[in-house]
Amino acid sequence: MKKKHVVLVTCLAVLASAAIATAQKENIQDKIVPEKNINNHQIIRIHYSGAVMPESLTVKPGSTVVWVNESKEPVELQFEGKQVSLACKNPVHFVLTEEGFFISDRIPTGAVASMCFIESGEFNFVARKVPRAYTQMLSERQRIQEFKGKVIVKGD
Repeated sequence: MKKKHVVLVTCLAVLASAAIATAQKENIQDKIVPEKNINNHQIIRIHYSGAVMPESLTVKPGSTVVWVNESKEPVELQFEGKQVSLACKNPVHFVLTEEGFFISDRIPTGAVASMCFIESGEFNFVARKVPRAYTQMLSERQRIQEFKGKVIVKGD
């Protein structure tokens, strides 16, 4: 009897997870505009020294911004203030929050994240280095490193 209960609970958990994943996929599809004409692309480097280069980047709507992680650790990107709620097709290393905004997942060293901006405005972002296991003995301030930048999207 106990085995049947465990199997039933496991099956229900799997079905619930699948339903949540499907709902999240549908939600992210609502936030992506596939027919948007992509104008160009710009690159922001997250340098191994921790600098974001350039710190401020101005692009036109429909431009794709590519963040290159040249640091020695994985990073995560999050927008502060005005949030990105729409993007062109296929953002890379970005996920949709429950609130309907894009944030990045963990971007490995040497990898890229990209997003095509549709909405005009100033989008301040912070790049946070994700500490490695050996840094656990360091203080919280020493472990977390944040570097700020801005993407300005101006119409034609």
